[in-house]
Amino acid sequence: MWAVFSVALMSFTGILTETSLNVTFPTMMKQFNVSLNTVQWIATGYLLMIAIIMLGSSYLNQRFTAKQLFAAASITFIVGSLVAAFAPNFWVLLLGRLLSAFGAGISTPLMFNLIVEVMPRARWGFFMGLAGLVVAMAPTLGPAFGGAVNYYLNWLWIFIFVIIFAVLVFAAGMFVLDKYHEQVKQGFDWLSFILLSSALVLTTLSLNQVGRGWRQWQLWTGLAIAAILFYLFKQSSDHSSKKLLDLRVFKHPLFLFGILPYFLLQFINIGVSFVLPNYVQIVNHSSSLIGGLVLLPGSILAGLLNPLFGRFYDQVGGRIALGIGGTTVLIGCSLFMWFGLHLTA
Repeated sequence: MWAVFSVALMSFTGILTETSLNVTFPTMMKQFNVSLNTVQWIATGYLLMIAIIMLGSSYLNQRFTAKQLFAAASITFIVGSLVAAFAPNFWVLLLGRLLSAFGAGISTPLMFNLIVEVMPRARWGFFMGLAGLVVAMAPTLGPAFGGAVNYYLNWLWIFIFVIIFAVLVFAAGMFVLDKYHEQVKQGFDWLSFILLSSALVLTTLSLNQVGRGWRQWQLWTGLAIAAILFYLFKQSSDHSSKKLLDLRVFKHPLFLFGILPYFLLQFINIGVSFVLPNYVQIVNHSSSLIGGLVLLPGSILAGLLNPLFGRFYDQVGGRIALGIGGTTVLIGCSLFMWFGLHLTA
């Protein structure tokens, strides 16, 4: 339990910095003299790097011990945060965030791997909900924390506080983490990894052109090349003995229609956490403190209910839980649109 908790806290620090910095983008735009389209790569590049690192999480879990992975995740996150804290310009700051994302991309899947390995099957929902509570508190506290630090001190202090916390978590985690299964030394499918990573990066870069209009040739050319890369990845994966991802799981409706709602929910959550704080500051001309507090009530409610939802899943299964969750999101988004249109009118 302490091992899971330690890894969850490292994941917490990764998400905390990401959601904290969303509130500081207007300040960064003025300080570094960059546009919103450029500064948003602090969030987009960070999340994209996490996704790329997670592609190899299955291989890393088989090849290395939990203690080794936790050490690598903690050290890279701390080093990246140090680089970002003392960055002289925007591009060095972005480099530091990408280094930190490497650590966050290792720690988050490690947390769920530990739960599956060391916890009883009948209690997975509860323990995932409990670990999720720790992680969910990051987006709960992140915007308010980032807004307050930026308002009273400076956004650089976000990294200073996070580094101190990460060092303490790293020191504690090294005492409780251990080896939980035998390591398997096998080759890594570099070709599939490069193809899929390139496709994800190109898709993100292409969709970033939407802000300039749907008729941009870079948008459609990039998406076309990305589609070719996805196809080449599938062909490479089908004929390789080293499986980066087992695509056969997508043939199971239970998996496919379970992961799709989760993807859309994360799409909504991350989108709203980016748009609202920046809208409040740039359009409404409010302070970064107000921009951070605007997300706090809903985040607190979701974070505190996470263990309860995990237990609910253990008792009733995924169908009812997914139905209630999807309906609630639909109602919430509809009310959000109605109030937005009403205020605009």
